[in-house]
Amino acid sequence: MENFNVNKCKAFINFMLTQQQWSGINKQDIDKWFLNFRSLDTDEIKLVYKLLVNIIYFSEKDVTDALRYGVLNCLSYSDILEKQKETSFALSPKALLNIYNEKLNKSCFVPLLDSDSPHESGNSISRLLVQQGIVTDDCSMFIDKVPEFFKSRVVENLVIVDDCVGSGDQLTTFWTGTMVDDGEGAITIKELCEKYNVKANYLTLFGYNKNIDSLRDNFKDLNIHCVRLLNDSHRVFSDLSYVWESKEERDSAFSLFESLTKNAGIPLLGYKELDFAFIMHRTIPDWSLPLFWKENNDWKLLLRRKNSNG
Repeated sequence: MENFNVNKCKAFINFMLTQQQWSGINKQDIDKWFLNFRSLDTDEIKLVYKLLVNIIYFSEKDVTDALRYGVLNCLSYSDILEKQKETSFALSPKALLNIYNEKLNKSCFVPLLDSDSPHESGNSISRLLVQQGIVTDDCSMFIDKVPEFFKSRVVENLVIVDDCVGSGDQLTTFWTGTMVDDGEGAITIKELCEKYNVKANYLTLFGYNKNIDSLRDNFKDLNIHCVRLLNDSHRVFSDLSYVWESKEERDSAFSLFESLTKNAGIPLLGYKELDFAFIMHRTIPDWSLPLFWKENNDWKLLLRRKNSNG
């Protein structure tokens, strides 16, 4: 039975790779990662396979689709709904598109910058916005260009874009600590939006629901939108974990991976003790399990991580 289950897992992995559902990972990456588990017995290797086939993976298409949906929902959903109500839902598709485009033309998009690695994280989402034609190039910019943009045209929305939220620390630092010069002195992004009467939005594609709720409680002046929410059932070692069939199996897996990571000199849990098996196209947040993205002489990584604390 164990060999049958492992073979089923291998077939599933092969399908996900060949269909590009796990875009950004190839068979060589999988084979290299499995070198970490050469000394395991049959029952133990079954747990490794079970963890791998239960990763939550968003492909390149998934990320792009989530971004399109997020921008539409962030900017226009409430306005379109009100207009539809006013006209008894008689607006044509062209009229709805005009409402959306009008909002889009009065918005600017900035990446949530990671001070440790400003070329990654939210910047990749900003690039995708323009590359996929979701927004025009002139509406996407770094935060230092925003004051000039506010002064040069009518702006209704500032949208801070990001890929994912785990702990929420990065947004807290960016929203409360980042200063910009508007020609009259340095002010926070919050103060800048208040000064020019611009609605401030934060759009992230994926996030941990508890910390998204916490951010909403802490920042009433920031409209926070998350396209796909993760919860405790998506955490690998939580009581509600979707991965394991029983508490006994989960406890066995925890003991196994705790021992393996300790011996390899890497932590078992991710940033802020989070334990997701969550991967996006070509990147993985550090609140996913480090056994996927850490690397040293004793441990092979599955996917290299772009720098972001989420």
